[in-house]
Amino acid sequence: MTRYLIDIRQMGAVKRQISALSRDLQETFNLGTMLVVPHITLAGPFSTDDDEHLVHDFAQVCDHQEDPPHYEVGGYGFFEKTRVVFVEITPDEALRQFRYRLAQAIVPYCSLREYDQVPADEFRFHSTLAMKLDRLTFLRIKWHFRHQEPVSPRYHPIRATLLKNSRILCEYDFSQGRMLTRAQAESRATRVRDNKVLRAWGDREGE
Repeated sequence: MTRYLIDIRQMGAVKRQISALSRDLQETFNLGTMLVVPHITLAGPFSTDDDEHLVHDFAQVCDHQEDPPHYEVGGYGFFEKTRVVFVEITPDEALRQFRYRLAQAIVPYCSLREYDQVPADEFRFHSTLAMKLDRLTFLRIKWHFRHQEPVSPRYHPIRATLLKNSRILCEYDFSQGRMLTRAQAESRATRVRDNKVLRAWGDREGE
């Protein structure tokens, strides 16, 4: 079955910190080769039979977003029921509303889960560090994070990404106000541009 996901890829210092934290958990608690790509899920995973409609609605919601969305990173949180460990994400109102409009636009023909359909102010934004944990490991990791320093906030370009089977289908760049194809999103020119923006915002090491 084809699987879709809409997310925000994290970049620069935030990406490096989250990757390092995830690797540390893997090594400390012997979590195996579980790969965590630093991102913030906006919708999904879900399926649909109307790929063309999905791309159209994704582009339309992005194009009609008046204010570029932003967010802040900070401490750590835990989903007790599903035993997930994550970095807490605090979205601004623009991001809250953007995610909600996306969900409302695609829910008629996409298999969105219940948590994707909650009101704008109830959705819990997060960046996963570890998931699918057994109960004992989950409790040990919670104890481990009692004195862990929070992720240092860093600003970076925000792009909403539509993925199909874990590959970029298209990506909207809010700083440029335009949609990027997969080739454009993964191009060297885009990486160079991102690094310039990251350095301008004080992230000397870029991506």
